[in-house]
Amino acid sequence: MSTQLKILVGMIFTLLTCVPLGVIALNDLGHDLGAVPKNQATGMDQRAAAFDGRAIEVGADLFGQYCYPCHGKRGEGIPQVAPPINRKDLFDGRRAKEIGWAGSIAGMLKNTIAAGRAVQARPDLYSAKMPTWSQEYGGPLRPDQVDALVAFVLNWQAEAPEVNAWPPAGAPPPTRTPGPTATPGPTPTPAPTKAGLIAVCQNVPAPYAGKKAPFKFDDKAVLAAGKQIYDDKCAACHGPLGKADGPAAAALNPKPANLADKTFVQGMPVDCHFYVISEGVKGTGMAPWKSLGDDALWKVLIYERSFTGLQ
Repeated sequence: MSTQLKILVGMIFTLLTCVPLGVIALNDLGHDLGAVPKNQATGMDQRAAAFDGRAIEVGADLFGQYCYPCHGKRGEGIPQVAPPINRKDLFDGRRAKEIGWAGSIAGMLKNTIAAGRAVQARPDLYSAKMPTWSQEYGGPLRPDQVDALVAFVLNWQAEAPEVNAWPPAGAPPPTRTPGPTATPGPTPTPAPTKAGLIAVCQNVPAPYAGKKAPFKFDDKAVLAAGKQIYDDKCAACHGPLGKADGPAAAALNPKPANLADKTFVQGMPVDCHFYVISEGVKGTGMAPWKSLGDDALWKVLIYERSFTGLQ
C-alpha cells in the first residue's frame, strides 16, 4: 500500500471517529449551540438524571436498612428518639445557619452521616445518639454509600414540610401521625432447625464457623474496651445492659436481640455471635460492623456476653 493511500485511509477513519463524537458533543452541548431546545434535556442532562436516580435508589435501600429505626420510614422522625430530617429548614439553609455551617447543604448532610454527632444537640428532646456511619470513622458504609444516602435525603427537599424539630426547652416535642397498621401475611412453613440454635445460627458460613475468641472473657481491659464500643455503636438499639430497650428499639421490627436473655445467648454460639456482629442480619436493623476490624469486634462480643456470663 502506497504512502498516499495509507494517509487517505487514516483520514477516513479519523473522520468516521469524529462524526459520532461530534454528534454526542452536539447533543450534550445542544443548549449552547442551539441544537437542542431550552425546554428539552440534552444527552448529558439525561445521563446525569439517570445517575442521580440510581444513587437515590441505592440511598433509599440504605436508609431502609440503617436509618429508619430512629428517623422514621419517611424521615418524619420518632418522638423522644430522633428528630425528623424530612423538613424544610434542613434544606433551605436555616438549620445550617443556626449551627454555623458555612458549606453546602449536601456537605452538611454528608458530614453528619459520615462522622455522626459526638454530642447530642438536644438530649432533652431526643435520646438516640447519631453514630458514625462512614468507614473513614469506623462505621459500616463506604464513601459512595454515604453519598447515596445524601442523594436520597436531598430528594425530599422539593416537598419537605415545615416542621419545628427544635422547640424551646420545656415545650412539647414534635409529634407524628401514625401510619396504617400493616396486615400480616401467611406464616411460612419453617425449615428444619438445629436444636437449641437461633435462626441466624442454623448455618454459619465457613469463614466464621468454629471461630474462637483470641481474648479471655474475664480480661478487664478487654471488657472496658468492649463497653466503650458497645456504648457508642450498639446501646441505641440493644440498651445499656443488652435488654433490647435502647431508645431506638421501639421503632424496630423485628425488635433487637435481648443480649441479657440467657436462653437466647445460649442459642448463639461464639462463632455465630461473631458472624452476626460482622455481617449483620438482613431484614432487620442489625447492621454489619466488620469494618471495625476483628480486634474491636471480639472485644464488643466479649462485653455483650458478659451480660449473661456465658462464654
